[in-house]
Amino acid sequence: MDIYSAKTFSDAGQFLSELDAQIKQLEDLVKAVGAELEGLKPSLERYRRLQELLKRFSGGSGERSAPLEITGLQLYVDPNPMVRYEILEESYRHMVDLLSVLKKVREVAQSVIREGGLESLRITVQYKNGVPVKLIVTG
Repeated sequence: MDIYSAKTFSDAGQFLSELDAQIKQLEDLVKAVGAELEGLKPSLERYRRLQELLKRFSGGSGERSAPLEITGLQLYVDPNPMVRYEILEESYRHMVDLLSVLKKVREVAQSVIREGGLESLRITVQYKNGVPVKLIVTG
C-alpha cells in the first residue's frame, strides 16, 4: 500500500532545507543502525554455532523467537540475536535505499529550482512513501 501526503512551502528554499534535514537525519540513523549491526555480529556468530551444535545433537531445528501480534504490530520480547539482526538488517537496507533516492531527488530538485529561478516561489510537494514525487510551483 502506497502512502501519499502533501506539504506546502512558502518558498522552494524551505523545501530544499527540509529535504536536507531529512537526509541528514536518515544518514545519522543509518550510521547508528549500522554500528548496532556490527556490534551484534559476535553474539550472532556464537548463537549460530550453538544452534548448529543443538541441531547436530538433537536432530531438530532451532527454535525461533515468535512475535506476539497485536492488531498488526509484532512484538518481540528479548529475541535471539539472529532475529534481532534480521530485523535490524532489513531496516538498514531499506534506509540505505531511501537515502540514495532522497539524495537523487534533492540533486534534481535543487538543479530545477535554481536553474529555473524558482527559489522564491510557493511550492507544494507530493510525497509517496516519504519520498517527494511531484512539485507544484505557484506564484
